[in-house]
Order: sequence, then C-alpha cells, then structure tokens
Amino acid sequence: MIDNNYNERFRKFFTKFFDNYKKIKNQEEKDFLFKLAVNFVEKNRDFVIQYPLVTYWEEVKKENYNEIKLNLFKSYEWKKTSLYFHIPFCKTKCTYCNFHIIVWAKNKDLMQKIYINKLKKEIDDFSENINDIKIDTIYIWWWTPSYLDEENIEDLISYINKKFWKYYLEDLEFCFESNPDSLTKEKLQILKNNKVNRISLWVQSFDDEIIKKINRTYRKEDVLNVINLAKSIWFEKLNIDMIYGLPWSNYENMKKDLEIAKSLPINHLTYYPLYYYEESIIWKKQETYDNIESIYNFYDEVVETLTKEWFKQYWREYFCKNWEIHKYHNNHITNKLFYWFWHSSYSFSWKEAFYKEQDLNEYLKNENNIKKVYYYNDENFDRRLFVLWMKDLNINKVNIKNIDSIKHLINILIEMKLLKEYKDRYTLTYKWLKYQELLSHIFI
Repeated sequence: MIDNNYNERFRKFFTKFFDNYKKIKNQEEKDFLFKLAVNFVEKNRDFVIQYPLVTYWEEVKKENYNEIKLNLFKSYEWKKTSLYFHIPFCKTKCTYCNFHIIVWAKNKDLMQKIYINKLKKEIDDFSENINDIKIDTIYIWWWTPSYLDEENIEDLISYINKKFWKYYLEDLEFCFESNPDSLTKEKLQILKNNKVNRISLWVQSFDDEIIKKINRTYRKEDVLNVINLAKSIWFEKLNIDMIYGLPWSNYENMKKDLEIAKSLPINHLTYYPLYYYEESIIWKKQETYDNIESIYNFYDEVVETLTKEWFKQYWREYFCKNWEIHKYHNNHITNKLFYWFWHSSYSFSWKEAFYKEQDLNEYLKNENNIKKVYYYNDENFDRRLFVLWMKDLNINKVNIKNIDSIKHLINILIEMKLLKEYKDRYTLTYKWLKYQELLSHIFI
C-alpha cells in the first residue's frame, strides 16, 4: 500500500543504512550492507511514478474548483506537452498486474461508448480552455486499447486528431498499445489512416506455457504474425514489452525469449524484470519465489545481448535501434509536461501535479473529476526529478532547481560509486542503472 507509512518505512531504513555505511571502512562489509538494502527495497516496494506520494496532496475544494482547473489548464499553454489516453478494459487480469482494470463485462459495447464519450468531454474541456499548446507525443495505452472495436478506435482517434491536429509538432510520436491477439489488419489500417506512427505490443514471453500461466490469451505464433502484419502496413516503429523473472521461468527459457526478441524486425525493446505487487495474483497466491538475485543477474544478460545486436540502452529497461527512443516515456521521466485523460490519473505541469477521480463509475457520471492537487516547491521538484530519472542515464544540472536540498544524498551516491559528477551533469554508472529501484527509494 502506497501511503504516508510507505514513505516513513523507507525513510527509517535509509537513515539507519547511511549511518552504518559511513562508519564502515571495510569494502566487503559495505558490499554486504548494499545487498541488504537491495533486498529490503525489492521486498517492500510498490510501483512509484511520482513524488511526493498522492496521500500528501491537497483536496480540491468545490467552491473554487473551476478556478483551480482553469489555472492548471493554462499552465500548459505554449509549451511542449505529452497527451496520454487511458483505456482501462482488458480481456483478462494478468497474474503479475497490480493496476486498476475492468475485465470485459456483459455490456462491453455500451461500456466502450460511454467511456469514449467521457474521454471526448475531457478533450473538449481541455482544448477549449487553452489558447495554444505544442503536442510532442500522444500515447493511447493501459490497459488494452486494441480490445476496443474498430468503430470505437476510429471514433476516439479521429476525435483526438480533430481537436488537436493544429497543435501537432512535425515530429509527433503517436503510439498505440496492443495485445497480439486483438490487433487485426483492419485495426492496424485504421491506426495508419489516423496518424498513429508507433505500435507497442504486450508480449512478456514467447513460451506458450508461461503465457498461459500469466493469464494471457495468445500464443507465440500470434505475436510473430501481428509483427509481420504491422510491418506489411508500413509501421516502422515497433516495440515489444518483455518480462523476465516470472515464477515459472528459468534461465533457459528466459534466454530463449531473449534470443527470439533480439531477432525480430523491430526498432525498440522494453525488457522489464518482474515486479512483485501486493494487489497482483502472483503476490496473493504467494508465488513470490526468492529470485531477486537471479533477476539482477539476468539483467546483465539482457544488456550484454541487446547491445551486441546494435540496440542502444537509454533507460534501465529501454533499448532502441537508430536512437529512436520512446519519446512519451522519455518526456515523463525527465519532468516534461504531460496531461492524462482518464480516471485515476495524475498530470504534471512543472508547477503542480493534479489527480483525478479514482472510481470509474464516479468518473463517468461527474463533471468535476480533479480531486487532489500538489504545488511543487524546489526541493520536491528535484526529488521528483531524481525519483523518475533513476531509469535514465544522465541528469542535466540545468534541470535541477535547488541542488543544496539534496546534495547530501548525491554525495553519498557518488561515494558509493553509483553516480559520477561532471561540470554540466550527473552520469549514472552501470551499477546505478542496475539498481535503480533502490536509488529511487533513497529519494522517496
């Protein structure tokens, strides 16, 4: 559970950790302490994508709701921004998933239309209250946008284009997330005809038995077929997501997955380690095998294998060819502006972040969906920067507002050989990138 106690738990641990680390002179003992910290974080952490945690944010008061909303919208004017559209529907609940989803119900067609109409109202509200915006990326994601029917996919994307096309930057990235078993030739053609230029596929494994155990509904053959189909319709930007360290996998099948993935005609690979989340089926069934060390070891294998195949690593989990990075996620972790259209989301505009209604039914029926807001001071802005940037390779000093408030943490990380300092930037060492979850929680 991510709440105030979550912060306090890590704050107490790392206070004690740093006190002991400073006293120890022997490198062997320091290495042992470091391993203890890695294990503590991996066994106690959850998924963190902002700082501070939402439990610290202020409730939005009804009496000044419109004023707050308009001020938040205005902060995006004339700036380069990423737009994100969330589709919460899935065919099944994956065993590793910790996120808020809606598994298809009896009223699937009706729910699609109701939800998309709600997104359209949000689009209208936002677009009608700003004078100008520079749209750098659009991402339709989380959870399975490709489960929408053809009619509803076209309805949503054509509406986005209608309202925002005049603000698109020339090198706009427009990405659509999909499952291999629900992305048809007809849907791909609709996407191609409506300015979508990047396809991302949830794959996770090529082993049919493991795919079944994580509660997904396709086979290896489906993945290979849909990649070839996308290439035949001239989608040049293709990503697949993979997971290593699942409870039923071993070195042999993880290595086999890696060999298949590296050989595919794609320009981007996202390779995640398994994250254990309290709300996931894996966690609830206590299938949490003690495989932290094997996950970190296989990370080395992933990096070595993919870099030999001309993939460039630019985050811990992200690898691309020809320097074709995923712009949306890169914007997110480098504290760029983004606005999310959906329930249970938060948006960030440099000066503040704001959070929307979490309950889907409430979101669909209410007009006033912004529930909480956080106004950033310099220290929290910088901490947020480091929490998100743990996955990146360089931190430009020009983006840090007040280095003094976090200098003590930075100095310790430099001493631990996790960070290098240069005149204009901090560079993450290989060790830092490998243990980025540990380091993001140091800043939490």
